[in-house]
Parts: sequence; C-alpha cells; structure tokens
Amino acid sequence: MKIAIIGLGRVYEHYKNNFVSSLLENGHIVYLYDIDKKKCDRKLHPQHVNLSVAISFDQLINFGIDFAIVATISGTHYHISKQLLEAGVNVLTEKPATMKEIELCELINLSNSLSLKYGVIFQNRLNKSMKIAKELVEKKYLGDIKICSIKLHWCRYQNYYNDGWHGTWRQDGGVINQQAIHHIDAMQWINGPFKQVAAFASNQINLLEAEDTMTGLVQFESGSVGTIEASTAIRPKDKEASIFIAGTKGFVKVGGVALNKIVDYELPSLDKDLKDRLLKASVNVSSGYGESHKDVIYDFIDSIKFDKNPIISASSTINTVRAIHSLYKSSESRTWVNVDSKSVSDYLGN
Repeated sequence: MKIAIIGLGRVYEHYKNNFVSSLLENGHIVYLYDIDKKKCDRKLHPQHVNLSVAISFDQLINFGIDFAIVATISGTHYHISKQLLEAGVNVLTEKPATMKEIELCELINLSNSLSLKYGVIFQNRLNKSMKIAKELVEKKYLGDIKICSIKLHWCRYQNYYNDGWHGTWRQDGGVINQQAIHHIDAMQWINGPFKQVAAFASNQINLLEAEDTMTGLVQFESGSVGTIEASTAIRPKDKEASIFIAGTKGFVKVGGVALNKIVDYELPSLDKDLKDRLLKASVNVSSGYGESHKDVIYDFIDSIKFDKNPIISASSTINTVRAIHSLYKSSESRTWVNVDSKSVSDYLGN
C-alpha cells in the first residue's frame, strides 16, 4: 500500500520509531512531505528503497497514494484533509481532526459521499489498559458508573510555545485541545457523552494565547459526574496522565504518562482470566505518545483493504470536539454550559 506522511515535526520523530520501519519492512511504500524543505532532507530519514520524499503536495498526489497521515500544524488539518479527500485519498489525521465541529462534520459528509475512509488518531483507545477499563465498564464489573475523572500533569517549557503556532487560538488552542484532548476523548469513549460542563482556564507558568492549565466539572448524560485537571505547567517533567472510574461495585484507575498502566483497582470478584489480563495490561512507554500509534495505522490499512470502518472513525470523535468547545465556552462565559453543537468557543480556531 502507498502511504503518505504529511508533516515531519515533533510527532514524526515518534512515528519513525513506532511504525515507519515496520511499514517498510512489510512491503508498504512510504512517501514523506513537509512544506519545510529542511525537514525533507533525505539524510534525516530511514534509508530504505521503499521510502521517498516528495518535493510538492501535487507530486505526492500524483504518486497515487492509498492514504495519507496528516501530522501537520493542528489548524491546517481541516484544509489539508479536505484537499486529500477531494483528490480521492483516504485520510487518517492526528488529533484534533479539525478545530471546529462544523469543519469535522463537513469532512465526514465529504468522505462518505466519495466512499473514502476518514479516521482520527486517538491512539490511547487502543492501549491494553484502556481497552480493559472499557470492558470493565461495559460488562458492569464496576456496577453503575458514578464518577469518571481525568488528570493530565505534563511539562511543556516556554520554548514549546515559541514556535509560532503552539498555544495560539487559530492554530492550536491550549492544554485542553492539544494534550488533554486525548483524555477528554477517553472519558466519553468509556463513560458516554458529556451533558454539562463548568471550566476555568488560566496560564500558571507559560505565556501563550490560550491556556496552560484548565480545571473543570462534568456532568455526563448518564447522570454520573467527573472532574478535569489538565496542565502543562508541571515541572520538571511529565508526571501523570490518568483516568479514574468508580461505580457502585468498584473502581479502576488507568495512569502512567500515557494512560498505559493499570495503577489501582478494587473489584468484588474477578475470574482468573480477567485478573491475568489486568496484570498484563500495563506496559512501559517512552513518552506521552504511548505505543499504540502502530495499531491505529495497521487497522486503517485493514479498513481500506477489507472495506470496513476504521476502529477510530472521524464520526466517533464528534463528541470530543464538541466537549472541547463547550469547556472553552464555559471558561469564556464563566458559567455552566450545555454540551451541544451550539456551545462554540469565541476563540478556538479563529
């Protein structure tokens, strides 16, 4: 399969270690492209006969690629994804798929009308620890869920925000749209959509247009509640990325730096199989990206090959974009807001 990677920035360095070599070894052809020509220097990339660097976007399209991974500046995801879909290319984009819900829905409709696959990389959904947490909820091992909360305690120094786009309203947003979006997604993937939110955003250490810290309260449509505590003002390094889920029968906490470990649980009765899987669900990771990008990529390949929906379809992430905007809207208006398509931030994406 012919696969393009568009955007050779920070996350691409993770790609190289996580799945690019595997794709090449398995006979796939990989094309790289970035508007920054310095990043396209062939010497910076794996030396393999199946890897090429495109000199223009048009050339990339003319290679007849099967799908493209969009890993550019967040605010450009919408326009690049639209160009690709209109050219007949399946799209797998890094989060956020778009800066606004209306843009996401437009691209979902476009992909459907052209019978193309359109997926989003929320790789934490495929972590062993997260999949077993979801199983515990769905099979009622925890009883009725009453609390579902997240903590994102990460470290980003000022130089991270001095690149011209990170932390800007038009191209990025703050911690809630760039880092904690994974954990907002996880909350709803496991416990269903938000109904109402109240949030407060601030800059505790870093200087940026958006926020480096947000705290919030959540009421889910199910009636359960939760809290959000997200910050890139933790020093001197990433400390924690966790989700805590408690029900009428027990609780589970998934933590580590990338939702990669079962760090605590209390359940009234466990069969041997489930207990063994809980023990094996924790894995070590080298960064907050985790290790599940590879699983997302290979699933997307299968979705094209066997004409099935990708495991993380763009339509399954609408609630995530909606929740992000509602949290910003609450912070902007200093009040509780309903989580729906009408709750749109005055700043994000503008």
